[in-house]
Amino acid sequence: MLFLGFALNSISCKICPMKRKLLYSSFAAAVIIASFSAWWFWPQPKPLPLTLRQGSFEQLPGWDKANVKRSLQAFQTSCKSFLKQEPEKPVGSHHLDLKAKDWQPACQAALAIQPITNKKAKEFFQQWFSPVEFFNNRSVQGLFTGYYMPLLYGSRTKTEKYNVPIYGVPSDLVTIDLGQFDPAFKHRKLVGRAAGHKIVPYYTRAEINKGMIKKKAPVLVWIDNPIDRVFLEIQGSGIVQLPDGEQMYLGYAAQNGAPYTAIAKVLIDKGVMTKHNASMQAIKRYLMAHPKEMNKVLNQNKSFVFFERLSRNAAYGTQGVALTPGYSLAIDLKWIPMGTPLWLTTTRPERRSDNQKPFQRLMIAQDTGGAIRGLVRGDVFWGAGKRATYIAGHMKNDGHYWLLLPQHAVERLQKEFSNLHIMAADKKRTTLSR
Repeated sequence: MLFLGFALNSISCKICPMKRKLLYSSFAAAVIIASFSAWWFWPQPKPLPLTLRQGSFEQLPGWDKANVKRSLQAFQTSCKSFLKQEPEKPVGSHHLDLKAKDWQPACQAALAIQPITNKKAKEFFQQWFSPVEFFNNRSVQGLFTGYYMPLLYGSRTKTEKYNVPIYGVPSDLVTIDLGQFDPAFKHRKLVGRAAGHKIVPYYTRAEINKGMIKKKAPVLVWIDNPIDRVFLEIQGSGIVQLPDGEQMYLGYAAQNGAPYTAIAKVLIDKGVMTKHNASMQAIKRYLMAHPKEMNKVLNQNKSFVFFERLSRNAAYGTQGVALTPGYSLAIDLKWIPMGTPLWLTTTRPERRSDNQKPFQRLMIAQDTGGAIRGLVRGDVFWGAGKRATYIAGHMKNDGHYWLLLPQHAVERLQKEFSNLHIMAADKKRTTLSR
């Protein structure tokens, strides 16, 4: 480079100013191209492999002071499901191969604990489980939100006030388990409808709102606004207060198979909200104040959920067990096995201030959600009522969890997980918010 610079200076003394400028420009361009080529061919860092790193209970932040009595009670509800299943039934996630028999000995021990005390509960988890975490050169962090059982107002019959239908499962909805056709598509399902001899995508939210399933799906109840219907779909279950004083409990039954788009994202992209103020309460206020925009905004979410009436007055999760407010967690079944205890460390909103409160608790994976995607991603079930509504509506915080897996299976699961060669970018967040 020094030699070239000297040569240019020597030459420039003998040529005209115009040619000198041209020569310098050409030389500069050559240097830039050479630099870019060097960058292009320079070895790029490889993505880091994900591993399952085993730890100890002493490493769990806050474990020494934790009260896990309610956590054990929530785990006992999952145990009742495990003990009903055949020992060889797969109950793991897509990447963690577990069978019912892996949980059953611990479950029998859990259900035998009477009376439950915090000391006995903590000793139980420490005896039967080992903490592991997803690791790629650092502990993987993720996003944690909250959900609740909303209270809606409705009627069994359509009226001028109650004119928004909550649909049951349509008669033409078809669900195909692709794993039955090819093991490579295990755990993947296709949802659609028959059109002649073909299966085509099911109707979108906009098409359903235009009446495409009026004659195909039963109306369980009529409510008073479409915003609450979307919130009911997001939460997965809810309570409808009827004019005669009776309450109808509704739970998730099926979905149209279309991709989910967060209403918050739509409004953020429009520039009317930010990530910091797009709470459920703020979204509802905005849409109620702009009724002409409401359907256009809501229809951006093509996903649509169908419900069923629950015979028992409680919220039930994907595992088929009653959810415990503050202790049940919705997770991504691709990564986390249903029923897994998870030591969660994050923060949550305080009811009467803008402050965030530390939240360290042993949760039980008992539910899933259309927007809950990622190896470290969770949605805390807060129950029903004003407090639950507030916390769930404002919770959107970073956090981390440790999986408590059956001790006898940890070494095997670590080897199998490593053999999958799952690569992940070395970054803090692994998922998008709902």
